[in-house]
Amino acid sequence: MSALGKTRGTPAARFLYGAAAALLTVSLTLVAVGFLPSWTDEAVSLTGGNATGEVTLTVARPRTGTTDIDIRLTSRRGEGGGHPPTVTLQAVMPTHGHATPAAHAQVHGPGSYSTSVHLMMPGRWTFHVSVDHGTRSDQFDFPLAISG
Repeated sequence: MSALGKTRGTPAARFLYGAAAALLTVSLTLVAVGFLPSWTDEAVSLTGGNATGEVTLTVARPRTGTTDIDIRLTSRRGEGGGHPPTVTLQAVMPTHGHATPAAHAQVHGPGSYSTSVHLMMPGRWTFHVSVDHGTRSDQFDFPLAISG
C-alpha cells in the first residue's frame, strides 16, 4: 500500500476531508441564498396617522425597480359614505435628489387604494402619501430603506 493510501485512511485525514466537504456545502449554500430571485422579498407595511385618520402603506417589493403599493385609509371620526378621498403617492430620495412622478392611486373599495412606483436605486426613500378629502388635505410620510 502506498503512503498516500495510508494517509487517506487515518481518522485525522477522514475528519479533514469531512470538514472540507461540510465547508464547501455551507459556502455553496450561502452563495445560492445570495442569488435568490426577488420573489423571496417580503412586503413591508408601515402605519402612520394624525387626529383624523390612519394610513397603512404596504410596499409589495421593497427593492429597486417597479413595485406595487397598497394604501389603506382608516378614519378616526367614523366618516364614510361620501365621495372617496383622492390619494396621491410620490417616492422621494432626498439624499440624491431623486423623485418619482406623483401617482394617483386607484380606489378598490372603501379606504382601499393601490398604485405602483419605479424606484431607480437602492437607499433611503420617503413615500409621501397625500389624501385630499375635498375640504381638507392630509400628508403622511413613510421612510423606508430600499435594497438593490
